Amino acid sequence: MTLKFMNIKNGTITDNNLRLKEKIRLFWDKKPCGTFGVFSDDIDRDYFDKIRERRYRLEPFIKEAVGFEKLKSKKVLEIGCGVGADGIEFALAGADYTGIDASQKSLELAKKNFQFNKMKANLELADAENLPFSNDIFDFVYSWGVLHHTPDMEKAINEVYRVLKPGGSFCIMLYNRYSLVGLQLYILYGLIRLKPFISLNYLFDKYHESPGTKAITDKEAYLFFKNFRNIEIKNIVTPYDVRIGRNRYLPKFIMNFIPSNVGFFKVITGKK
Repeated sequence: MTLKFMNIKNGTITDNNLRLKEKIRLFWDKKPCGTFGVFSDDIDRDYFDKIRERRYRLEPFIKEAVGFEKLKSKKVLEIGCGVGADGIEFALAGADYTGIDASQKSLELAKKNFQFNKMKANLELADAENLPFSNDIFDFVYSWGVLHHTPDMEKAINEVYRVLKPGGSFCIMLYNRYSLVGLQLYILYGLIRLKPFISLNYLFDKYHESPGTKAITDKEAYLFFKNFRNIEIKNIVTPYDVRIGRNRYLPKFIMNFIPSNVGFFKVITGKK
């Protein structure tokens, strides 16, 4: 599975992974999630409030998928905390929250976000494929739109399993390959460029967000999460599926007429 996405030969996997991870880190250092690369030394709380407002306006389904209010006193790990938007929600709900990210700049901003909100959090620089935690210690592991960016996604998912307590649960969002966003990529970088046989794997890898981005099918999701119990997969139609410009979207009601199976977000939940 991993080799299929990476498209490299045996014996070169480790070196290629390290080089790709560095490219990914540099990408997110320049553009921490939600910032569009716009930040300065005199950031205030309003800056983070605007990021939060935009995030939950475009993705209101996050709160329903996660159920922050159910995690009071639970030991929670977020893999890919970004600037801390969801981390603040976990903290407000009373969770014992830990957030990790591979981007140093994202962590710097996340720490400021928590400071402005007068909250404490355990924020660490870490690799999703090699989590710096003991086995069986978290009640809940969460990752929203992150693990498809790491080179060895299968290894990262196995790390989720390792650090979860027996009976612990997770909520992970990965990109859906056969989505309207995938169709947008195919039209822009395939058909328009007279490359009708180009693969969606290649298009996500080269043209969507950081280098090496992946998108998966339901069948692949079940294989990646085969060690877990009670797996549920829900595809969600997002504003990004009906985007017509950088910050321009078709009217929201149109999303109601689009089948969920072509939605861009694939939300996977289950238990250890």
